[in-house]
Amino acid sequence: MSNRSKKRQTADAPRHVKASPVELTVETFAEAAFIAIVGACLHHAEANRAAVLEGQVEGVHQMRVAFRRLRSGLKTFRPLIPRECSAALVEDIRGLNEYLGPARDWDVFLEEGLAPVFAHFPRKRSLALFQGKAVLIRQQHHHTLREALKQPHYPLLLQRFAEWLEQRAWREGLSDEQRERLAEPIPQFAAPLLEKNHHKVASRGEAFAELSAEERHALRIRIKELRYALDFFASLYPAPAVKAYLSALSRLQDCLGIMNDITVARRLLDEAKLHGASVARQVIEGWYGCRLDLHERQFAEVWRQYRECERPWQD
Repeated sequence: MSNRSKKRQTADAPRHVKASPVELTVETFAEAAFIAIVGACLHHAEANRAAVLEGQVEGVHQMRVAFRRLRSGLKTFRPLIPRECSAALVEDIRGLNEYLGPARDWDVFLEEGLAPVFAHFPRKRSLALFQGKAVLIRQQHHHTLREALKQPHYPLLLQRFAEWLEQRAWREGLSDEQRERLAEPIPQFAAPLLEKNHHKVASRGEAFAELSAEERHALRIRIKELRYALDFFASLYPAPAVKAYLSALSRLQDCLGIMNDITVARRLLDEAKLHGASVARQVIEGWYGCRLDLHERQFAEVWRQYRECERPWQD
């Protein structure tokens, strides 16, 4: 194949798509904002389906992000649209995540977590053998995911969500008071919610040194929820303040994320049947342990930077 043909083939290949900003105004009603946010998440997921079917790692990443954002969007609006209104749809998302999750976990494990380990110990035979086995496991998860997306269940999931939005099916079980709240301008809902989530993060983070591993994981989840919520409502607030605040949240997530990475790594090592006495497992877990120590030492400075950030939703 000529170089020109190869370039054309690359140019024609499906590309991954990142989430597009949700454009809201101070006049947007809360219900219209909800529809726009959920609709944007569904579009983000579907826009990456072709890239996933082509086996693109970043396509898998973006589709997983899309469905995480979707679940977060539904949770953000629970004070207005209760959990039971979307429970069946959320179960469908969980089912799809059983395929997306393992594929993405193995991608991150091999390309981000273990890449420096393999580079640092190029002659360690046990690591080389594990790497070969891990690549095969990842390929199988990607194949299973692609097959799942080819089944009728996936387009039906998207169709059910689209019809749910179009028909505003959640209204059936709401009281008159709840329906009135849906007709209020979105800033009246967004600012108190963001402030409440901010205080939850702040109260947990101030006691970071005393938190258990489970409590630190809970803090990371709180940070992620606040980050997604502000991202949804970003167009309502000054862009520089939003950017600075989201950046600070992202750094906090990175510091805390290594603990989740260790948990995932151990699960994947178990899946690969790499026993505790294995040299490869000892090297990998030791590597992650060193990274955890480094990030714990960095947390205090990253936390200070976060606490100094202006809250964009405050007047």
